[in-house]
Amino acid sequence: MLSLFRQALLCLLLLWLPFSWAAEPGWLTSADNDHASVRLRADNNAKGETRLLLDVKLEEGWKTYWQSPGEGGVAPSIAWQGEMPEVSWAWPAPQRFDVGGITTQGYHNQVSIPMTSPGAPARIAGVLTLSTCKDVCLLTDYPFEITATTGDAAFAHDYAQALSSVPREEGLTDSLSAGYRTGELVVKATRAAGWTKPDLFLVVPDDASFAKPKIQVEGDTLWATVPTSDGWDGTGPDLRGRSLSLVLAESGIAQQSTLEVKEAPVVPAPDQNFILWQVVLFALLGGFILNLMPCVLPVLGMKLGSVLLVGQQDRKIIRRQFLASVAGIIASFMALALLMTVLRLTNQALGWGIQFQNPWFIGFMALVMVAFSASLFGLFEFRLSSNLTTRLATHGGNGMAGHFWQGALATLLATPCSAPFLGTAVAVALAAPLPVLWGLFLALGIGMSLPWLLIALRPGLALRLPRPGPWMNWLRKILAVMMLGSALWLASLLPAHFSTATANVSEENIAWQPLSEQAVQEALRLHKRVFIDVTADWCITCKINKLNVLSRDDVQQALQAPDVVALRGDWTLPSEQITNFLKQRGQVAVPYNQIYGPGLPEGKALPTLLSRDAVLNTLMEAKGETK
Repeated sequence: MLSLFRQALLCLLLLWLPFSWAAEPGWLTSADNDHASVRLRADNNAKGETRLLLDVKLEEGWKTYWQSPGEGGVAPSIAWQGEMPEVSWAWPAPQRFDVGGITTQGYHNQVSIPMTSPGAPARIAGVLTLSTCKDVCLLTDYPFEITATTGDAAFAHDYAQALSSVPREEGLTDSLSAGYRTGELVVKATRAAGWTKPDLFLVVPDDASFAKPKIQVEGDTLWATVPTSDGWDGTGPDLRGRSLSLVLAESGIAQQSTLEVKEAPVVPAPDQNFILWQVVLFALLGGFILNLMPCVLPVLGMKLGSVLLVGQQDRKIIRRQFLASVAGIIASFMALALLMTVLRLTNQALGWGIQFQNPWFIGFMALVMVAFSASLFGLFEFRLSSNLTTRLATHGGNGMAGHFWQGALATLLATPCSAPFLGTAVAVALAAPLPVLWGLFLALGIGMSLPWLLIALRPGLALRLPRPGPWMNWLRKILAVMMLGSALWLASLLPAHFSTATANVSEENIAWQPLSEQAVQEALRLHKRVFIDVTADWCITCKINKLNVLSRDDVQQALQAPDVVALRGDWTLPSEQITNFLKQRGQVAVPYNQIYGPGLPEGKALPTLLSRDAVLNTLMEAKGETK
């Protein structure tokens, strides 16, 4: 009976103990968070300093954060009580956690964080605030009061072991530098021993936000490109001239450094020697497919009309005409390469079709299309002076200038279209060294020129067209209507540049919400699926996707599901937020569609030309449910 009484008394005493103390000596827990336990210890050394050690143990799947958590989370902190001297934290090298496109930096399982403080305070007390996350995040306070020991061998061992996980100040890299360009931080490091599995962790400034670094290795040189923003809609502050603290890790070795940020160097294209031929092939295919896009159709029709409206043409004339158009196409792609080079050197936004974000360009193109339409309607004709006509004839011109500008016009009208393979080629080109950029744009021009080159090589194909006759007057009118339709479409893009009101009335029964990284993360936190649509009014391919896929009843019904969040980004006008969103995903063109969800936490990009099956099947995959 006495033994039973003692056991009952012991149980009552255990239940009476404050909930913040764990059964294991020295470890603290909380009734609000049974996924973590913490312990603080202290020791006075011979130098008159106080050494402190914070131990954190976490359940499987839970994590806490480094001194700079990244795009989410809160770093551990202590509110000291009494006259506690300044405490310096020594942070072990962290790990990276990626969920739904958001990257954070911290620890899982167990971590010990050493600290030091001058002097030997009589009382060491405070409140530790610890953030722990899994599917949800908990912010827990742990009040504590401890007494420093002296000559504790077990503490000295644990403290030395914790210090061994703190990054050293040197010994990993042979050289290290950091540079900045608008929206992007670039870190370059060399190591004679090479790199196998490197990683980079950045102490983020208060006024900036860093996305996950994109790391590539070229021999003994490491390049890390880090998209930067202000955490909302902007690109963030100019980091040039400022100090930046970072940790570079490699094969269990970590080095912490503080660098002055300078001008960003040009990062070479990843695995350039290996994939360059593939990207060139993509450029050729993407350029060729542009001929099949509706934005180029009016100019192809006009080119066809230039053959039909002149009777009894011989093969040499047709060959020269089509070669002149090829020259116009390639010259235009070289002009685009020059434009992209200037934009890169001046740290401006890069993207395929961004000239359609400029109202002056749109207005000029609309006037050109109206002029061509009026000419085909017979309202007026383009006439050259007799001297210029003679000079062109003398030099074998035969009106070749007009065919040259037809090719140039076809190229300019093709830029709102993002054909399959085109986005990949352009994305690599804009991030590659300038010679590679120019080479890939040349490949794009050659790819678009292939049908034109075919006629130049086989003029007989054009000579097989029907003989001239009265039906050609109807053809002129059809071509004129096509040109006028293109001019009206271009004019319809202008109001958005002069009014902040939303003029577009969508027939889609989808509750679109504004696109942002925060919206994606919030939806994933609530275990929802996310459908992302980045579009623009000037993007013809976007309109095809909307008409053929997004406006379908079954697709709209799927996007109206309670667990689906539809996010839309409008790139009609320049937007740093949309540009950065695309850049972080290696994209430079629209349309861009991506789906996230419990089954696709990292997201899955959809094809440029959407299909019903691709959208519905990927939405089902994003559920993460077992079929």
